[in-house]
Amino acid sequence: MTRPEGIIPMTMSSFFEASRGTWLNRRVVHHLDCQDDEAADSNLIIEPFDTNDPVVEKVCAALKVKISDTTGGARFWWESNLMEDSRNNDYAAVVVDAPNPEDPRQGFLLRDVGYVEKKAVVSTYSFADDGVLTIKTRYDTNTGIERCWFVNDQIRMRVSSVQFLNGVAMTTYCTEFRCPSDADIAALSSATRSRADNIPPTQES
Repeated sequence: MTRPEGIIPMTMSSFFEASRGTWLNRRVVHHLDCQDDEAADSNLIIEPFDTNDPVVEKVCAALKVKISDTTGGARFWWESNLMEDSRNNDYAAVVVDAPNPEDPRQGFLLRDVGYVEKKAVVSTYSFADDGVLTIKTRYDTNTGIERCWFVNDQIRMRVSSVQFLNGVAMTTYCTEFRCPSDADIAALSSATRSRADNIPPTQES
């Protein structure tokens, strides 16, 4: 399911819904120390859920947040698209949205596992007037900042940085392309067959 053309998500729930599905993630990671830069492709799968999902209670209990303060969330899976890799190596995360009741463009994200430090963590988020989402996460020894926006219904962009006490240590740049679902492919196939059947035969001269 994609959002109507021209409508920019300005709340986290609408952003999750616009992101639903599978994306081809192409990323470049720059290490600002002695490590080499990295480039890789993976599949990013996003599945939104509402507050009735059992994981909401689990994440809220871990971070001491009331379930009534949340409005659902989303699961994220990163899968290698190399056939020899197993699903056991994939990374999954659960994010629960706790919006600001006075300004739905701002709020908190409750993560079951942080991207940098593997523990439950609370992030803040805000949407700018142009729809750019900014997420800030403070860990014990570093701070992560991520920005994400839609170029159109089929392309998302993400940039992020991790800053340690002695300065920025890593930056990441991602371009994400929406992958068609089985239903999308079936609908496209059906429409193509219909058009082909309606093309009048060519008369030979």
